[in-house]
Amino acid sequence: MSNFRLLRQFPLRWIFWWVLLPNLAIIAMWAIGGPAMSEPILACGIFALLVSQSRNRSVRVAGVLAIFVALLLTYMARSFNLGYDKILLSSAYLDDLNPLGSPEYAAAGLVLVVSLVLTLRYAPHTARFHSREQMLLALAGVALVVNADAMATAGTRGSYRASAPAGTPIDSAVRQNNIAPDNVTARNLIVIIVEAMGVPNNAEDRALFDRAWSPSRWSSRYEVRTGSSAYFGATTNAEMREWCGVWADYASYDFDHAHCLPQAFREAGFRTLSMHGFDGGFFDRQEWYPKLGFDKRYFSAELMQRGAGSCGGVFPGACDTDVPRLIAQELRNSGKQRNLVYWLTLNSHLPVVAEDSLGTGHCPLGTPEWRESYPSLCRSYMLLQQLSDALAGEIMKTDFPEADILIVGDHMPPFFQRSMRSRFDNAYVPWIYLRNRAALERHGASAPLKAQQS
Repeated sequence: MSNFRLLRQFPLRWIFWWVLLPNLAIIAMWAIGGPAMSEPILACGIFALLVSQSRNRSVRVAGVLAIFVALLLTYMARSFNLGYDKILLSSAYLDDLNPLGSPEYAAAGLVLVVSLVLTLRYAPHTARFHSREQMLLALAGVALVVNADAMATAGTRGSYRASAPAGTPIDSAVRQNNIAPDNVTARNLIVIIVEAMGVPNNAEDRALFDRAWSPSRWSSRYEVRTGSSAYFGATTNAEMREWCGVWADYASYDFDHAHCLPQAFREAGFRTLSMHGFDGGFFDRQEWYPKLGFDKRYFSAELMQRGAGSCGGVFPGACDTDVPRLIAQELRNSGKQRNLVYWLTLNSHLPVVAEDSLGTGHCPLGTPEWRESYPSLCRSYMLLQQLSDALAGEIMKTDFPEADILIVGDHMPPFFQRSMRSRFDNAYVPWIYLRNRAALERHGASAPLKAQQS
């Protein structure tokens, strides 16, 4: 009889409206993938236990909203290895972004709206607990959801790497190749950080990666080295990793007392130029790129003024495939001036949608079975292939100005789907370093011995 009485006190309605529905979008992702959310679910569940007992309806409504905002911000931050401040900063650019261009984002948005409306309508009206046992049973219900999340996300827990553990030695493609003004034998240096370029860990995907970045594509004109380096965090962390040699966030980094690589190149007499196909205000790049040492900065408007096309997708902006041509123009027009050119790509930012302006309307890569199983992955590799083709189309020309070229990924592709996320190394990104053969021969130089060479 005691167990039956306890069962009758189980607050099922409260658990549904205060715990399950606010977490509906997260729960819907359990079968697909997504980051671990156990701690925020527990924290929000305990908060719900407290705020739901208020006699003031306005307090209960505000509590529901706070829970939704906290869960959404945390999920987005963990999914993309971003801090809460970066998520809030991104929201200011919703007019420039096109999240509804992605069916996945549109579906997630619909689930969020429906669950929020229903929770706001019904959660504040749930009955308050009338016994200590009922409170404990509610807490047990929260614990069940927490444990379910832990089990559902266990398979990809290690692939979310927001920050480096204390004491982790810095690693980067720049550091592995000892890139510095005195070690660049070519007249120019080009550094390209490629959005969402990861290391495939299976033969089928590796074949597509090698098709785009095989050393044989470049070896007639460049000494080619390939390797991988560790990564933590999002794209801006990758920029700090390569340019300043730190595991750090730009927002908290002390640029005034730093000496990042672009500044060293500028002091050595190089003209320093950065290029990125999105708005310069996004993540404050127009503010901190000068602190890195870049004298000139071309973002979407400047690139389009110089002839780049407009590409759509969730992150619409200048087309990556046009940028190599613009880099060539900049180098040719600089005369005898030595140049450091930095290009952060844009179009391969996930999710990659089927978009005619991106050339992803139809993906012919891989086998029919692979394409059917991984359509968005296929489109991602398509953009990498297009990027590689556009780059090769310029830098392999006999009249392309003499340059060494470093190409490196920022982070593994942050797919939500567990089946695709697990197809990449979750700790390393690839790099390809092309050193101009004519410059090496002229200087009698050989590259540092820290990489594979061909």
